Amino acid sequence: MAPHNTGKHATSESRRVPSQVRNDYNHLGVPGSLDLPLNDARRGRARRRVQARRRGGIPAWGKALLALGGGALAFGIVALVIGIIAFPPFFRNLEPRYQQRLIDMFPPLDALRPTVPFEVLPTLGGANDNLDAQQLLLTQDTTPLAETPDPNAPLASDDIATDSPTMTPTGDSGIPVGAVSTPEPTMLPTYVAPTQAIVDAGPGPTWTPNSAPTSVPLPAAFKLDGFRYEQQGWNNCGPTTMTMALSHFGWSENQYTAAAWMKPHSEDKNVSPWQMVRFVNENSGVKALYRYGGNTTLLKRLIAARFPVVIEESIQPAEEGWMGHYTLLIGYDDSQQHFLLYDSYLGSGQGQGKPHPYSIFDENWRHFNRVFMVIYEPSREMELREVLGDYVDPEFGYRVALETSRAEAAKNSADKWAWFNMGTSLVGLGDFDNAAIAFDQALDLGLPFRMLWYQFGPYEAYFKTGRFNDVMAYTNATLGTTKYVEETYYWQGMVLAAQGERSQALSKFDEALRYNKNFYPAQEAKAQVENGTFQVASASR
Repeated sequence: MAPHNTGKHATSESRRVPSQVRNDYNHLGVPGSLDLPLNDARRGRARRRVQARRRGGIPAWGKALLALGGGALAFGIVALVIGIIAFPPFFRNLEPRYQQRLIDMFPPLDALRPTVPFEVLPTLGGANDNLDAQQLLLTQDTTPLAETPDPNAPLASDDIATDSPTMTPTGDSGIPVGAVSTPEPTMLPTYVAPTQAIVDAGPGPTWTPNSAPTSVPLPAAFKLDGFRYEQQGWNNCGPTTMTMALSHFGWSENQYTAAAWMKPHSEDKNVSPWQMVRFVNENSGVKALYRYGGNTTLLKRLIAARFPVVIEESIQPAEEGWMGHYTLLIGYDDSQQHFLLYDSYLGSGQGQGKPHPYSIFDENWRHFNRVFMVIYEPSREMELREVLGDYVDPEFGYRVALETSRAEAAKNSADKWAWFNMGTSLVGLGDFDNAAIAFDQALDLGLPFRMLWYQFGPYEAYFKTGRFNDVMAYTNATLGTTKYVEETYYWQGMVLAAQGERSQALSKFDEALRYNKNFYPAQEAKAQVENGTFQVASASR
């Protein structure tokens, strides 16, 4: 009997027939492969990928990426090497305020800060010997001081002194601003070399002032109010301190108004007292004066009489060397043994005044020959005269400073500050020969390298005594520490003008004016050279 036909065929009994239908699973030629009609492009890419995998190779785009990365790395290495070589000189050529900004952002850059070639000013050969200095300690002034004028009489002028403090103010009225008020400075006598017995006897008698300041008893403590504190900008203590003093009188401008006049170049390292006083007298509506040879009692009397006082003293911040600094005195307290001050760098004691102990005040102040400035309203001029007493005459201040420094040097012959102050006072009195001796002694004892950033008496003393080479040596030494002091170029110009080097002198005066267009000693000297009226200093030594 034939099997039942179900329409299906058993596989074992089916006959395999080649299929004409593509992708028919039952008719695949090779197990595991597909007979797909891929186009040539896709097939080529697939083949290359397979071949690349088999060979372990990198595709072209990978090679391009690696080449780009390698080039960038090489460029970076070259740039780093160039930076390591070129950045230090670039950094050192930046103005100091920009250097400091970078250091603040990245402190390790402090290692690149330019270093000064010396910590103390160099000593020149050929300076006067110690016998001259001993003789100077015994040189006494035999000329009496001029009497203090009657308070009701017309006063001397308030014209501003030049960079040379021996120029005489002239005019109709007003307390002298500074400088020596006598027409011709009285020269101190020069004595023969002292014997040993005289040296052992000490400096001898001193003169007595003609008129002491007012004898009204001082309160034990006093504080002025009505000041606006301002933190100084870069290298701006002078303009800031005077701005704070002027705020007592309603001055509303900030420190940069004063700086634009006193030191137009922001890197200018110094503003001298005469510049600060001149700014006040020409721009503020109130008056100011400066004197040397002050004392703490006089400062207290001025404060108690409600006169703001600005002083110049030394300061030595952490990790910094010796430098000059201005502060505003607003009060004092004898029970606490301190002055109260507004310090544009260190603060204001939350507006109550930062304490400055008496025990260290005078030591810092004497580094600048105890100079002080008084700011006052014109209507109170007669009151100020009563407080100042003989200090109304600037010459009196120089003589006080001279005798004080002589006493200090006699007590300690290695006191470099006493010798320098002696020189400054003698320059103020017009005795340039003896001033040069005192400055020689001070420099021999070693002064901070910044000393000639702020005080320029040695230049004037050496210039007026014909020691031109010494002026050039010290100005060049100063330029090795900073180029931002216009007085350096001014005194080089003076030497070159005295030597008849007209074009070079004019170039130096222009350089001084480039850093401070308002530095009028350079303006005047330049005009004299251009007009052929410049007078050569006498070489008396």
